Amino acid sequence: MKYAMDVKVNLKPVFSNMVHSDIWEGPCRVGLKEELDPRYEIRVGKEQFKVWEKELRDHIGNYANIMEPVYLEFDETFVVSEQEFAKLDQDAHEVDLYLITYRVPGIERYKKAVSMINLGPTPIDLVGFYRDIGLEAYMAHDYEEYNRLLKYLQVKKAMANTKLLILSATEEVPASVNTSCCDLLGLWQKYGIRNNRMTFRNVFDVMDKMEITPEIEDEADQVIGGAMNCNIKKEWVCQDLKYFHAVHVLMEQFGCNAFTTSCKELCASRYPMRNKCVPCMTHSMNKDERIPSACEEDINVWLAMTVMMYLSEKSIFMGNPVLVLKGTKTLEQLGMPKLLTAPNQVFDEDVLEIHHAVPGRKMDGFDQPDMPYQLGHFTYEGWGSKIQVDMADHENKMVTLGRFNRRGDRMIVARAEILGCEIREVYCSPAVFYRVEGGAREFRQALAKGSYGHHLAVVYGDYTEQIRELGEIVGFDVEVFK
Repeated sequence: MKYAMDVKVNLKPVFSNMVHSDIWEGPCRVGLKEELDPRYEIRVGKEQFKVWEKELRDHIGNYANIMEPVYLEFDETFVVSEQEFAKLDQDAHEVDLYLITYRVPGIERYKKAVSMINLGPTPIDLVGFYRDIGLEAYMAHDYEEYNRLLKYLQVKKAMANTKLLILSATEEVPASVNTSCCDLLGLWQKYGIRNNRMTFRNVFDVMDKMEITPEIEDEADQVIGGAMNCNIKKEWVCQDLKYFHAVHVLMEQFGCNAFTTSCKELCASRYPMRNKCVPCMTHSMNKDERIPSACEEDINVWLAMTVMMYLSEKSIFMGNPVLVLKGTKTLEQLGMPKLLTAPNQVFDEDVLEIHHAVPGRKMDGFDQPDMPYQLGHFTYEGWGSKIQVDMADHENKMVTLGRFNRRGDRMIVARAEILGCEIREVYCSPAVFYRVEGGAREFRQALAKGSYGHHLAVVYGDYTEQIRELGEIVGFDVEVFK
């Protein structure tokens, strides 16, 4: 599988050196006679080029693939010759971003993004010009700022290399998520995100041809063995692993590297009942493998999850946001006394509960050890594997909540603090309780009034400012709720 997160920005460094045709001083040129000699300018320029190339390799982060740097010359006519441009022609088709040291008159011919790292006036002029004529252009004052830009551009490129497998009931919008973005063509035009949308029955056709192999049994042993405790039989874990691998068969077949499936319609079909599986563990395992994977065919939360996952390089939790009133419990409000237990504590303020059975083990980061987890069952009958993580048992209590609107062009983000977490024996769990900056009640109103909808993506850490900056580069608006 081609993982979208593996892409890098192809960065082409271009060192331009203005070599004058003779020696003179004037309103924009002063210096000693020997410094104004064209031969001196050429020698110093080539020496500076070597120093700059080493500096780039020492300071540019791993989000970029540094292509072979190029040295260009032009004179006081401010015209770059075709002979010099030929140095750029050979690999221009591979370039994502040019990094220039000074003016390169005519570089706009390649219609590629242009950038500068510079404290002077030139980048302000050039970036303003290039943007006005329709090019992407960026300036940075130092390598820290530039590497942050490269990360955002890497996320943008990763999104354009994402293809979503949608196992659907094939209605225009899923029954449980009316706000889900239905403009899949628009997502391709805006972000480059492609998709294959098909009936969810296809995955069960694949499952019917699969056996419980020794490899699947070994995988089940590993998942069970890694859990702090396990409350589900191995045979049911194997069924969920069959579903997971069947999903991946379809993803490989259609070149996909992201996933979502309907839920209410899937449940109503009774295919899960007959196959003794639910999609929950597949979503958790997908995200831990750097594959954005969202419940209920909810494109809005999937898009937010994709942005947050690619940006943070962490697995993402998602779930239903429920208001827990000050001094009360959630049992009566949810109307599901047979499915949900009340939280073991009450709060002295309105808080937000987010519950779903899809936490990841890599929510600390893909390069970090697995978080401690339990293995539970979704149904009273005992089948339906779900990975459970106590998200409150964590040093970092700050999280970012996010979701896109129905049109897929605006994202709302909010900071929240984890107050508690409850692991529930059946149904959607864990239930995590949050104090939302700006108020849980007010945040839910903003989700409704802004046509965002309900499911929320959750990532450890405060990424609100980074998402705001990312939105400017990728091309979506960001509402920071406060």
